[in-house]
Amino acid sequence: MDPIPDSIELKASTDETIALLFIALELSGAIGMSLILLTAMVSRVKRLATWYSFCVSWIISCISYSLLYFSGEIGSPEPRKSICITQASLIYSVPTLTASSTLALLIHSWYNVHFGLSKQPLESNSRVVIALLLVPFALWILLLLGFLLFGIKSSSLVHNFGFYCTFMQILPSKISSLFVIVTTFATVPIQVSLGISLCRNFDRTNTSSAISVQTLQMVIRVFTFSFLILIGFAEALIHLLTLSRIEAVDIIMALLPVFGVLIFGIQKDLFQAWSAWTRMFKSRSNYRDGIGKNVVETVGT
Repeated sequence: MDPIPDSIELKASTDETIALLFIALELSGAIGMSLILLTAMVSRVKRLATWYSFCVSWIISCISYSLLYFSGEIGSPEPRKSICITQASLIYSVPTLTASSTLALLIHSWYNVHFGLSKQPLESNSRVVIALLLVPFALWILLLLGFLLFGIKSSSLVHNFGFYCTFMQILPSKISSLFVIVTTFATVPIQVSLGISLCRNFDRTNTSSAISVQTLQMVIRVFTFSFLILIGFAEALIHLLTLSRIEAVDIIMALLPVFGVLIFGIQKDLFQAWSAWTRMFKSRSNYRDGIGKNVVETVGT
């Protein structure tokens, strides 16, 4: 019996168009999520605490995949080892962060919908909320440190794939993929229960309904995105069961944060905040222009 290979079949991408598309998607996700997050923080729109950590996790993910681009070495066959090791470590650890933060948001939404008016919202239990906020990042940091140590000890196994740096060894891929598969699989029963709870507890015609229209809209957004996360499940399986990296899979994965921006960014309260800022900016601009005009007229007389 032939031994099982332990290295990844890696062919660096030479198509600049695909590489630029990949980076454009990642940067769009990072910028879009940052804009949504900052808008929610400054305008104080009502969001779950886990929603904020969810946004932060996807911003970190997009930046991680763009690190080689930011360093100006995305086209280099041999980038600096420090950059390459750091990015490879981030690439293999950050999927666990995004998957677990999405799971935390889903759990938070499920609790508030499932129990409705029968119990206090989960926000009333600070210990549970803190755990939902910290566990995804604690798990991510542990994996990140482990992969950093692996990269430092085995720097010869780090290589530029064309989009980003990765390890030429299948063990890190298996570890990362297993974490993502387990986390993503855990969302399935929660999604089913959440769907059932939505049907039971929401009644548009009943003013005492356990779920408000705003809550329903947010939960549906979380519900929709969590289904898209199942794409991550498929990608994790591909990395777990094969020894090659596929450009199409990476492009599809790069679309996830963009979908996240569209799903969580197209909301009435955010548009109202942006509209208010635009009106404020215009009024201040007109005010300054008016002062300038008066000064010119005064000097002229």
